[in-house]
Amino acid sequence: MIRRLLLAASALSGLPLLVAWFVSQGILHPKPKEEDYGLSDFDLSAEEVSFSSRDGIRLAGWFIPVAAKGRSPAIVLSHGWGRSRAELLPHADLFHRAGFAVLAFDYRHRGESGGDTITMGLREQDDLRAALDVLAARPEIDAERIGVFGMSLGSVIAIVVAADDERVRALVAEAPFSETRAIMTRTLRHYFHLPSFPIAQLTKWVIERRLGGSLDSVQAGAVVGKLSPRPILIIANERDAVVGSDEARRVFEAAGEPKQFWFVPEADHACGWQAAPQEYERRVVAFMRESLGVAEAPPARAKRRPRG
Repeated sequence: MIRRLLLAASALSGLPLLVAWFVSQGILHPKPKEEDYGLSDFDLSAEEVSFSSRDGIRLAGWFIPVAAKGRSPAIVLSHGWGRSRAELLPHADLFHRAGFAVLAFDYRHRGESGGDTITMGLREQDDLRAALDVLAARPEIDAERIGVFGMSLGSVIAIVVAADDERVRALVAEAPFSETRAIMTRTLRHYFHLPSFPIAQLTKWVIERRLGGSLDSVQAGAVVGKLSPRPILIIANERDAVVGSDEARRVFEAAGEPKQFWFVPEADHACGWQAAPQEYERRVVAFMRESLGVAEAPPARAKRRPRG
């Protein structure tokens, strides 16, 4: 009887660890998502580009130039967890119409890029730095006027990279989270419908063992203050059930000046543009123009191509 009790106790104690492993599998290898938009939905002359991350992973992207002569300002787009560059096609379109060149790319293990694991920002930092390398080296780009737009996990990656890479002269971060602990808890509730205790800490531990690094190095709240005096605009979505608008507020409070905060009413996670497209474009474009010293010009009209 004692032996049976010990075996039962051992099995029960191992169950949370087993659950944590399966959750980590879903986090590191999410199923591909069918994006809402494709390149053919917009009137964008995009050049297919391919380049290597700093650790050798092949990355795929689009470079969208501007027609104006001379060196142009540019924006790098940093998409969210489990998504691809196509997530930010509406943003590529609005920046392009405002006179910015755009580089949109797929992080590792997403879209058409190589790699076999999403690393929750640990190695994606090398991907973004490589994108900045490629963009800054192009002769038609003004390397002193490069901004980054990041979405969700992509916004956290952008903040961490920009903290020690001054090539990022301005940053827009939509739906960032301040620390890994908070997002791990919310992820369990939203995507896996599991309680945070004890699974959240176990899942974080398992992920760190699998990746060979600490997720504590990917925390926007701890480093966002280093961007100052470079400007940052943080966007929070009212109905954000994935990250939570309170997390974006914490990142804003930790940031130095100059900084701006915009709370988008009625917006779901990573859907600020969808909730208020005209106001979104006005605010985001105005911020980047002012931050990068770009003269205001009459905005071009959106040229969405009808589907079907």
